[in-house]
Amino acid sequence: MKRETWMLKRFVPLGIALVLVGYWGPWVNHKTAALVLSGLDMAEFVKFLPGVRAGTEFVIRELFYLPPLAAALCLALIGSSRLWRYPLWARAIMVIVAIVLAIVVLPPYPFILQALSSDEFGRQFSMAAGCLAVIAASLLYRRLPRAVVAGLLIIVSFAGAIPPLWQFFSIRSALDRVYGQPIHIGWGLWLTVAGFLVVAGAGVWKLEVGGWRLEVRGWRLEVRRRKGHRPSDHPTNSLDHGLIP
Repeated sequence: MKRETWMLKRFVPLGIALVLVGYWGPWVNHKTAALVLSGLDMAEFVKFLPGVRAGTEFVIRELFYLPPLAAALCLALIGSSRLWRYPLWARAIMVIVAIVLAIVVLPPYPFILQALSSDEFGRQFSMAAGCLAVIAASLLYRRLPRAVVAGLLIIVSFAGAIPPLWQFFSIRSALDRVYGQPIHIGWGLWLTVAGFLVVAGAGVWKLEVGGWRLEVRGWRLEVRRRKGHRPSDHPTNSLDHGLIP
């Protein structure tokens, strides 16, 4: 059990590190450095696609901001939860990095001054501000049950990986036309997804170590304790938790 806990404590930071390296790595690769696009670049670049400007191409550019925001939420979650037992200095670093990641997503000055009333930056500002609010309230979920913490890690990881991946491939043909040739998908995109899979895997492992299992029932994803397993956490962990209604 000690060895499993030791490994779990390192899996999530490792996954987040992969996510951040991948996000700021190349998502669109090109021999000309100026034409290389990172995940952060994608959120701005898609605004200038001819189809997007003409209104014929559907793009939710804010989806490209989900990886750093999801990474920030995961760091805040494990940094504040008592279940992971990180030392104080490690928890402080996690919270600081989470805050920085959320700030990175905020619209630049001076656009941030009128972001809420802006069609271009309104959703971007709301997402970053909401993430900062959740981080600020991290002490409130310090005692969340193991099943909830692990389930949130899994959900947030998928939210950080799947929507940006979908949006990227939905505009791939538009990118091909702009570049005048089929684009070369960079390693950064795949590393970002792989990092979130590591984090989600740690969440699943945390459930297994605690004697829980995931069940899909209709449209519900439920976390239930395995029969015959004695709960090791506080009493609220003996309850079933439906994570997605």
